[in-house]
Order: sequence, then C-alpha cells, then structure tokens
Amino acid sequence: MIFDSSDKRIAVVGDIHGFWTWVDTEYFSKSNYDSVIFTGDLGNNRPGNTNKIAQLISKVRKPKYIILGNHDTTSIPQLLMEITNASPNMGYLSHTFHLLRYKKLLKDLGDTRICQYNLFEDGDGLSILGARPLSMGARFNFPIFIKHVFGISSYEGSEKKLHELIQGIDFQKQDLIILAHNGPSGLGDKAYDIWGCDFKKEEGDFGDKDLGNFIRRTSNQGRQPKVVIAGHMHHSSRKLRVKTRIWKRKEEGTLYLNAARVPRIFSDKEGNIWHHHVELTRKNGIWDAEAKYLKNGVEEIFPLPEFIEREKNRIEIKD
Repeated sequence: MIFDSSDKRIAVVGDIHGFWTWVDTEYFSKSNYDSVIFTGDLGNNRPGNTNKIAQLISKVRKPKYIILGNHDTTSIPQLLMEITNASPNMGYLSHTFHLLRYKKLLKDLGDTRICQYNLFEDGDGLSILGARPLSMGARFNFPIFIKHVFGISSYEGSEKKLHELIQGIDFQKQDLIILAHNGPSGLGDKAYDIWGCDFKKEEGDFGDKDLGNFIRRTSNQGRQPKVVIAGHMHHSSRKLRVKTRIWKRKEEGTLYLNAARVPRIFSDKEGNIWHHHVELTRKNGIWDAEAKYLKNGVEEIFPLPEFIEREKNRIEIKD
C-alpha cells in the first residue's frame, strides 16, 4: 500500500453546547493546525445561541469542517418526538420551520464546509466523508428532514449512499476520514464504551447501524477508513463519572475518536479555565490523537490536574 505520508495536524472540537468563546476563535485561527473539524451540537437551549456560535466559528481563519448534530436546526418539540418515538407524521407540523432554521445556520457558518452525505478532498492525500447528519442514535432520526434534503429514508438507503460516495477514492493514494455526529455501532455496549449508552439501566450499544455496517463492509473490501470522528455520547458518563468514557479507540487499523467532552470549557478548584479539543495527527503515514486542554486560553501547561490526566488516558488500543 502506497500512502501519501505528508504530516497533517488537525484540531477536532467535540459537541460545543454553548461552550465556545472568542478565546477559541482566536486560538485556532493563530494555531499551526491545518484545519479544524467540528462534531456538531453547537448551541444550548437559549434561542439564537446556535447561530451566534456558528458566526464565531465562521471567523476561524482556517479551513473548517462540520457535521450538524441533533441540536442544530431542530426544535425542542422535534427532539421530544425523537426521544419518545412519536409518529413521524407529527413532524410535518414543524418541517417548514426546520428548513428555515437549516438555511439560516448554513448562512451563519459562512465558508465552513458542511459535511452531510458528501465527500471533500482536503489535499495531501486526504478525503473527508460526511455521514448522516442530525443523528442522535437509537433509530433513523428526523426522517422527514433527511428524506426531503437528501432523498434518504432508511438505514439501508443511508449506507448505500455512503458506499456510492467513496467509489472514486483511490485508497492507495488517499486516507479516508469519516465525520459523523453519532458514532458507529459495533464498538461496545457498556456505559464506558466509546459510544455505549449511559442513560439506561441495561446500557447497550448506541452507535448508528448504517455507519457501523458501512465501515465493516468497506473495511472487508480493503477500503478501510483511517479515522472515524464523532461525538454525541458525552464523556461524562452518568454511570462511571470517576472513570468517564473511553474517547479514543484503535482497532484493526482504524482510529475512532469521540471528541464530545461536555462541557468543553470548565474550571478547576483553583479557578483556572480549561478549553478542551483533540489534536489529530498524521506522522509518517500513521494517524494518532491526543486530548488537549488549554489553560486560561493558552497551550496546556504541565503537570495537568489529576482528573484531566485521567481523562486523557481513557483510551483503548486493540491492534
């Protein structure tokens, strides 16, 4: 296998949920990262907060990629319908407003590349595949919107579309990164697993079936993705707060990253403010990732607090 071995350095920002400031915009703009990737869920429950953060992100002076999360462009009634598994027909009542919010958010994101059933070439032998947006696990989410915008109405249709998108990739010359909001199925069913369920007594695998099946079948064909990036399932596991969630897993040559450390901006006992992101690197053709914590807006300073060191080391290597 002949791969482009040029080094890459990419910042990955997990679910923001309102935790983004001008400190982040300026830090990433002035950094030596080649690009910045966002896993979605930009805002909190305050009206307009998502759009304000999108406008700040648009001012980051680097190439930017984002997949929209289940909190982006959707409404609280829509989220409740998904959580309660209400009839999809009820969603028609808010569909028009959903489309308007969607168009407004895309405008506010400016030159940010929106990853959603599409493929971007990032140069230096790298392609970024956008998976199904707005996913929140458990089922095929927001079916009316997904069918209207993308013409896809099932897990099977979603997986088929992803296969179609990568047909033109030469895997001997291109490394494939997959960007999703929720991660793939098949990576564990415990609360502490990278996309395991931590809010049900029985726990379980909360990854997306279409994405999981796509990755397994593609890998079996020798067209293996190098990196899979997602969020949605937050690191602060309800059942294991001391250990928290595994955020990095490497298995059979694919690096899986769950970047959703929520909140990503937090304070310690001494009052220091920390900002979380993940540094994704390719060195000599090998991909790896490290959790990064800016202290009071500057590069992390060692030694780190014990609880941060514990978070950094919640990884799983199965190669």
